Amino acid sequence: MAEAKTAKAAKKPGFFKELITFLFVVALILGIASGAIFYLSGKNLDDLLGARPVAKKEVNQPATTPAPKSPASTDQEAGTNQRSNAVAVSSEGTGATDVAMPAAYPVETPGQQSNEGGQVARTELPTEKGALKGTITWQYNDFVGTKPDVNARIYLIPTDFDKNTITDLEEGMFAYDTIAPKGSGLYAAKANGYGNYEIGNVPAGEYHILVVSKQTIRNVQEPVDDLTAYTLNPYVRDWENFEAATFLLYKHVLSKITIEENQTLDFSHDFGNTYI
Repeated sequence: MAEAKTAKAAKKPGFFKELITFLFVVALILGIASGAIFYLSGKNLDDLLGARPVAKKEVNQPATTPAPKSPASTDQEAGTNQRSNAVAVSSEGTGATDVAMPAAYPVETPGQQSNEGGQVARTELPTEKGALKGTITWQYNDFVGTKPDVNARIYLIPTDFDKNTITDLEEGMFAYDTIAPKGSGLYAAKANGYGNYEIGNVPAGEYHILVVSKQTIRNVQEPVDDLTAYTLNPYVRDWENFEAATFLLYKHVLSKITIEENQTLDFSHDFGNTYI
């Protein structure tokens, strides 16, 4: 009797409709719950990993040829270029940022005006220099032979030297003690125990070199040769004093030489036998 009632109830058309509705509601609830869980889990993952970078598509711009610059830029352009090349430097103890000097200044070429507008002082180029060295000897006798001319004096006088740039005292110290006045352009040295001498850092140019022996004496009965007097007189303030200090008693040799840049000139001489 009970089984018959159940079968009869199952046959009612509303039962299947209610079952389908129930299943649809369950499916809808599960879908909403799954979406919420997926959304929350994705949001937490973004918070942990951070926002993902977005790739940007770059458009290649056609290369443009810069307009040629004029040989001489204006002062305004120079200031702009200087600021663009400047490097920021922090001042000590202040934290402020100053503008340092430009990373590089435009190079001024021959025939082209500077584009710095007088902002950078021009520096003089270093003077081209060379050197002079040599060995001074003399003949003791036929048996002993060559010996070094110890303390022989070497004087170097530029061909454009102006005697009015030094004093009489400075000239005397130059002649007697081989002490050249500072900044005068004169140079002096003495031969060492081997007869060797060397003068370095000599500006390139033409000079008169006078070498006076210390070991050989000349014939004082004869006057000093005219060529020496004629050549050196324009460079000497007190000729008699200079002559007495140098070649009045001792043998000497006078020559004109040229000092070249980065070159060492060798000027050596043998005075032979002494007169006495």
